Amino acid sequence: MKHTKSSIWPCFSGLFLVLAVAFVIPVLSEGPPSKLVSTEWLNENLSKENLRVIDVRGEIKDYWQDHIPGAVYFNLETMRLADHGVPVKLTPPEASAIMLGKMGVNEKTMIVVYAEQNDYKATYLIWALDFLGHSSFGILDGGFDKWQKEKRPVTQDYPMINPVGYALPSKLNEEVRATLEEVKELVNVGSGILLDVRPVQLYTGEKGFWKRNGHIKGAINHFWGEDLEDDGTWKSKDELKQAYEKLGATPDKTIIVSCGQGLMSAHSYFMLKHILGYPKVKNYDGGFNEWSNIDELPVETETGKPSPDGEKLVNERCNSCHGLDRVHKARKDKAGWEETVNRMIRKGARLNEAERQAVVNYLSGH
Repeated sequence: MKHTKSSIWPCFSGLFLVLAVAFVIPVLSEGPPSKLVSTEWLNENLSKENLRVIDVRGEIKDYWQDHIPGAVYFNLETMRLADHGVPVKLTPPEASAIMLGKMGVNEKTMIVVYAEQNDYKATYLIWALDFLGHSSFGILDGGFDKWQKEKRPVTQDYPMINPVGYALPSKLNEEVRATLEEVKELVNVGSGILLDVRPVQLYTGEKGFWKRNGHIKGAINHFWGEDLEDDGTWKSKDELKQAYEKLGATPDKTIIVSCGQGLMSAHSYFMLKHILGYPKVKNYDGGFNEWSNIDELPVETETGKPSPDGEKLVNERCNSCHGLDRVHKARKDKAGWEETVNRMIRKGARLNEAERQAVVNYLSGH
């Protein structure tokens, strides 16, 4: 039997249609039921179009070794830079939009972020997305550790990413970001709750890295890690709500969360805003990093008193500090002052950690 072109074409066109249907990528019809995305939901929807999984683990070698299929790696530090001299604040929105577009993310993409567990690297990116007005996002509850323990699929293959444009909204979501002026007002007027979510040793000033150690005047300490179970998942809503109510942090109040540089506080921000549903929560990404460097702003230690005055300590105690008066002959770099003051303490100088830091900071500033 002789076949003409016209008789063969319907057969081929039907085959092409079948193949096209077979290779259509299913579209994600709706997002997860919660901003805390379960491993089950992500596993079921990995192949869906308009879903981008972002890996923000601390080491690129972890991503090389294995990652969730389709996940793109993002170094979180590329989203932070100096702002008016203050280190590591959120990049301008235009820069963030370019970075998101390079990862194949547009303003409508559903984003699921994961780190090792539920740590602050993932929540910082979520907070940044919130600030941009991006609403379709979630965090993988339990992170990559939980995914791996459940023996879910991993790969070493990189995804094929087609860069897209990310359209910024006409107005940013400024309500989620606290400015220095807003923190000043809260401190002076008492117009809300200021939570310092750093480890207690940093809050009290026993340890620290700044020009002045301690905490912003009036801040209440609640370490961000206390919100998690041992396996890295969040505690129940009831447990979290009770813990924060004891601190006076209730849904009717404006709550500003702070740490050193906006990372740890982003974790508490996410929990309060998206797990407990508190409406008036802001992350102060300038943090103690910005506040402590402005000399006229009040800093307190564990006693609730201002941070020790290094100059006053040297002038008042030098005669009773077994040679502390001779530090002026020491080397002028900070390491030299540290060594000298520590030696004086070993010889009997009575200085607690906050006072020691104040003396070193004062002398190294000469």
